[in-house]
Amino acid sequence: MSYSCKECAESFDSLRSLHAHIKKHGKYVGDYYVEHYQRKDKLTGDLIPFKKYDQYFATDFINKRNMKKWCVTAPRAEVKEFITTKLKEKIQAKGMSGGPPSLYLQTSKLPDVDSYKDVFGSYHEACTQFGMLPMLGKQLPSNFYDDYSQTPILIDTREQKPLHFDNSEFLKLDVGDYGVGGNLYDYTFVDRKSYQDFCATVTNGYNRFVKELDRCRSIGCYLFIMVETAFDDMWGENQRGYKKFNLEYVFHRMREIQAEYTDCSQIVFSGSRQKSEELIPKILVLGKDLWEVDVQYFWNQQLKKDGLARRQTKTKPRVQGYKSANSRKRGIFRRY
Repeated sequence: MSYSCKECAESFDSLRSLHAHIKKHGKYVGDYYVEHYQRKDKLTGDLIPFKKYDQYFATDFINKRNMKKWCVTAPRAEVKEFITTKLKEKIQAKGMSGGPPSLYLQTSKLPDVDSYKDVFGSYHEACTQFGMLPMLGKQLPSNFYDDYSQTPILIDTREQKPLHFDNSEFLKLDVGDYGVGGNLYDYTFVDRKSYQDFCATVTNGYNRFVKELDRCRSIGCYLFIMVETAFDDMWGENQRGYKKFNLEYVFHRMREIQAEYTDCSQIVFSGSRQKSEELIPKILVLGKDLWEVDVQYFWNQQLKKDGLARRQTKTKPRVQGYKSANSRKRGIFRRY
């Protein structure tokens, strides 16, 4: 395949060669594509900025907010064709066994579950348009919202910041941080993660983590990876944290895990440590009844009722200051 320069018509065997050549015309690669291959936001008509080659030609909106608004305001037939095509292309490109979970849609450039519900009546019906079902397509059990606070919870002895439960004991677990024993045991475990721990796990510790998921699959267990924050609070958490993460890369790794390991795991953002203490007993008691349920989708509805899903986070104002000559040695800051 050859690539032709729009500035001088010279041909190249690879994109890399073309991009190196573009610089000879005194242009940035991004400016070149925006000038010669204009793509406009379907909602606003504004030019879509160039970031990466493949991403540029697959993007129809400047941001996801515009896409959601367009899905509500555009003609139904046009929206139906667009969101069906996008979903089908993603499933085929990633080799997924069905429609991706709601969290996958939320972190990608795909429309969210509610957009499919508005057009098709349900996400399940949208997936059946091309002969597939959602990867997590079962309904939430009716007893999910029962009180499970007295459930005896097993906590792994290596858990550094254990959650509090009314009835618990410490025991070395083969999988995860939390489980149940006796008649309640059915190969279901929970791996608790703080925000910082989760981001580090799916980025720097990714290879080690997927080995743990491979092991989980090999012994027939199912692992719920529970993150102690609300998904919509990740940006605020990232600003406040002692370490900043590239959230786009975190989301990319999350999607890889969901595409490959939904048969033995799913990621759930609980909202807080307190909400984790409420959710974990439900997951462990219901066990296999939740393996094919999109727990995050239904739990988000509960968080919205509790006002946690879209909590506005405020960063503390920075206090300006200076270092005196003497305080530099001692690491002391004087503030004014």
